[in-house]
Amino acid sequence: MSVVVVLPTYNEKENIRRIVEELSKVRGALGLDMHILFVDDGSPDGTRDEIGAIMEQSPFVRVLERGEKKGLGTAYLDGFRYARDALHPEVFVQMDADLQHPPERMGPLVDAIKRGADVAVASRYIPGGSVKGLNRRRRMVSWGANWLARNILGLRLHDATTGFRALNARAVDTLLLVSLRSTGFIYQVESLFAFKQNGLRMVEVPFVFEMREKGESKMSGSEVGEYFVSVMEMRFRDYRIPEKNV
Repeated sequence: MSVVVVLPTYNEKENIRRIVEELSKVRGALGLDMHILFVDDGSPDGTRDEIGAIMEQSPFVRVLERGEKKGLGTAYLDGFRYARDALHPEVFVQMDADLQHPPERMGPLVDAIKRGADVAVASRYIPGGSVKGLNRRRRMVSWGANWLARNILGLRLHDATTGFRALNARAVDTLLLVSLRSTGFIYQVESLFAFKQNGLRMVEVPFVFEMREKGESKMSGSEVGEYFVSVMEMRFRDYRIPEKNV
């Protein structure tokens, strides 16, 4: 099965080599035809140079350069579009480059797609999943964000805010056809709401979320506030794709 892993980056130089090493282990263990695609937003810390050095030895590693910081959501969409057109994978995996998403849990996500799911979500809040190292404030923010996603948007998922997911081609085509408004963290929930409205099958797979060892979190306080407003507005949007475009 052909798989592409899309990883947005901004100032992740310290994590690049290790994430490639860990994903390479998964690639070998599962026997996947796998590409790793970094989407870099002009990182000033040398992230692009680090990726370039790895690419010289690893032809399955690629980079899409965007030149400036444009947001997490658009990074995934640009990465998916590039991967679909250039690599034609059967499964698209989205994950962070900071090792908070354990690469070894990619296998169960891919398996869920093979078994017929359109979207497989790595979940911290189902049996077998958990969160390590988050302080009480961030746990409460996460709980509140997921409560809103379930009760305001009707998403039947325990963990709607995680960014660790696998998607099939139908799910990716859906994202590229609808008009998502979010550019940052809120993309995680908006994309799921678009999947829900278009009748895609979503499942959850447990994973343990770890705090990052190197680099700094990109989550800002303003994004947390924006999230709650955006979910309320999102409820009234129509993301359904006309049948002629499906």
